[in-house]
Amino acid sequence: MVEIKNLSLDYGEVHILDDISLSIAEGECVLFTGKSGSGKSSLINSINGLAVRYDNAKTKGEIIIDGKNIKELELYQISMLVSTVFQNPKTYFFNINTTLELLFYLENIGLAREEMDRRLNDMLEIFPIKNLLDRNIFNLSGGEKQILCIAASYIAGTKIIVLDEPSSNLDIKSISVLTQMLKILKEKGISIIVAEHRIYYLMDIVDRVFLIDKGKLKKTYTRSEFLKLDKNDLNALSLRDKELSKLEVPYLKGEGEYQIKDLNYKFTDDECLSIKDISFKLGKIYGIIGSNGRGKSTLLRCLIGLEKKSKEEIYFKGEKLSKKERLKNSSLVMQDVNHQLFTDEVFKELSLGVKNFDEEKAKIILKDLGLYEFIERHPMSLSGGQKQRLAIASVMCKDSTFIYYDEPTSGMDYANMIKISELIKKYRNKNKIIFIVSHDIEFLNEVADEIFEL
Repeated sequence: MVEIKNLSLDYGEVHILDDISLSIAEGECVLFTGKSGSGKSSLINSINGLAVRYDNAKTKGEIIIDGKNIKELELYQISMLVSTVFQNPKTYFFNINTTLELLFYLENIGLAREEMDRRLNDMLEIFPIKNLLDRNIFNLSGGEKQILCIAASYIAGTKIIVLDEPSSNLDIKSISVLTQMLKILKEKGISIIVAEHRIYYLMDIVDRVFLIDKGKLKKTYTRSEFLKLDKNDLNALSLRDKELSKLEVPYLKGEGEYQIKDLNYKFTDDECLSIKDISFKLGKIYGIIGSNGRGKSTLLRCLIGLEKKSKEEIYFKGEKLSKKERLKNSSLVMQDVNHQLFTDEVFKELSLGVKNFDEEKAKIILKDLGLYEFIERHPMSLSGGQKQRLAIASVMCKDSTFIYYDEPTSGMDYANMIKISELIKKYRNKNKIIFIVSHDIEFLNEVADEIFEL
């Protein structure tokens, strides 16, 4: 179904993939895994044609899909062979209405209305997601958006679906739905190609695992071979645990200098975020957990002072803080870090807006996060995980009292997750409070002192 022969890939002078050869059979589920920046997404985007035709990469070697060399195909022709689910579902959508989004591709390839209705009904029989039809996409949770992407990929009718970090921002319940959808796709004979760091949910589905390291295919495992690896073996390869972690951090004790006496934010007439009488202590790291769509990211924005519609009474050391005062004393790593990278060079990004910038401290942080070799690179040329680490580094170079991280380890391998947890602990002090929104239980077990659940 897919055959890759001696594939190498470069973005300008940056060499990403090196002489990769592998094949994927019809109906097979394979996993590309390995360290952040190893080339997994570039391999995915080579298969779907985006690396060359959209990102202007240069390649050597061949990719044969269903007997066709994709070098000889236009992008729209490749899209009739391969569907893609991106790490960030926001990059996928063209419509505001969910039903129109599901039918968008079918309209573009000129299917008759009767065939579109047939495919939609067929999809609804397989995936019970009628509750997602005729909704405003902007009102969906992250998990619902990702599920909609997978449904749209199935309805497109391709025999191959590639997924890039599909679980990166999902809660456990949404990952369970994702798992069931992938199982159904596999039963339908569709080839599934997944690039992932969070791997536990794939262990009952995957047939083979390809370990990618520094752009090379380091090792291929059958499912049975991979399942024999214990946690230490996986961690040594910079891979996450193949089993779902259990939360080991105690829940919020509710004492400290930072007090939320009352916080309210109205989503709709029927839905409201409401928090009363909780406290947080200086010098501590707090994990904030909860299902997709519960308001965790909104809570951070309210605490920082970014939400004009929110009403809150927040006190610090007995003094009431205005939105302006909280904003002045806060730093944030966003869930989508592409929104907060502004300069044309990695090192410049760290100094942006920082008074009394400490160059030596910044260089040490870059080295600790494995980014020093990219010090002169453009931030947008980095991989997703590298961008995430750069945003974290920029916050660590600031001297804010309140530090907020929104899913800082989404799309992060084990080694870098450990590096980040160690650095967050290293740069905390008795004059700061750190809040971390995360679905990553492995990470929270490493870094958090207490947990607050929405």
